[in-house]
Amino acid sequence: MKQRNFFQSPVLVVFWLFLTVLFSATAEARSPHPSPIPVKSPQKVYVGYYLNRVVNLDLKQNTYWMDFYIWFRWKGPLDPTESFEIMNGYEKWGATQVAESESVRVLPDGYKYKEMHMEYQLSSPLNFSSYPLDEQVLTIQLEDKTFPEEVIQYFPDSADSRYSDELFIQGWKPLKHDVVSSSHFYDSRFGQSLKKKNTYSRITFQLFIARYPRHLHLFKLFLPVGIILVMVGVIFFIPISFFESRVEIAVTGLLSLIALQMVLNETLPPVGYLTLTDKVYYLAYFTVMCSLIETVWVYFSFKRDVRQSRRIDRRSSVVMVIAMPIILLLFFTVFRN
Repeated sequence: MKQRNFFQSPVLVVFWLFLTVLFSATAEARSPHPSPIPVKSPQKVYVGYYLNRVVNLDLKQNTYWMDFYIWFRWKGPLDPTESFEIMNGYEKWGATQVAESESVRVLPDGYKYKEMHMEYQLSSPLNFSSYPLDEQVLTIQLEDKTFPEEVIQYFPDSADSRYSDELFIQGWKPLKHDVVSSSHFYDSRFGQSLKKKNTYSRITFQLFIARYPRHLHLFKLFLPVGIILVMVGVIFFIPISFFESRVEIAVTGLLSLIALQMVLNETLPPVGYLTLTDKVYYLAYFTVMCSLIETVWVYFSFKRDVRQSRRIDRRSSVVMVIAMPIILLLFFTVFRN
């Protein structure tokens, strides 16, 4: 009887297969492959505003007080009402913030909800390039101060966001409103070397206003300037023999224009560009300067040819009457901004 080979035993074959599977599983368990981490989408927060009042609009300081309601709707574990911040607040020590209720409510549709009543002094950069026909945008800027955009993201609740029908701003008229969301990147780690530079979600309520009534502001601008320019234009009809009187009228008109412009600019902050009012007054300065130059020209022409000097006066008056309205029209249309 022949002796069977040790490795040909069925029991040993099964045993070897078992060891092979066992070592393979152990090696795979020890392999450095990381387990996949699920990527979560940011928690969506819907923010809405209801504006009650705007008071103390200070053009020189670019500040204003707003009385408004704000509400948050969200689904998720994070409470955005605990981590938001008004970004364009000014002198926040005087602000008030009262919650409708201490606890978060759950709406029938499953959204969590919280409403607040706020009074804030805010600041926004104002543009006076079209003054006194300027339109301004007053804003409320809200941003999460704790969680970046990949954790909490704001969306406008535009359906119910609006301003009160009783909103009144002295000298201004509300035109429209808008609620927009945006991203704000901070190019800083804020002193934490291991922290990455983050982008935060921001929601902004915008109120567009315009000066009202406009015809009154135009009247205030043009009436004194028009009277002075008519007074200066009279010198073309004064005989050149009254040379000193013609010069005195022009100089008096120039000084009056300078004084009027200084009074108007007192209501504005120092700006690094020309306003529409500046352009109108500079045009008036140029007109007075041309009148003075024309007076001197006529004075010397009068000694050589009387008829020529009178012809210069007539043509100068016609040019002034035609050119001034055209240039002013261009200022208020093409070169307004």
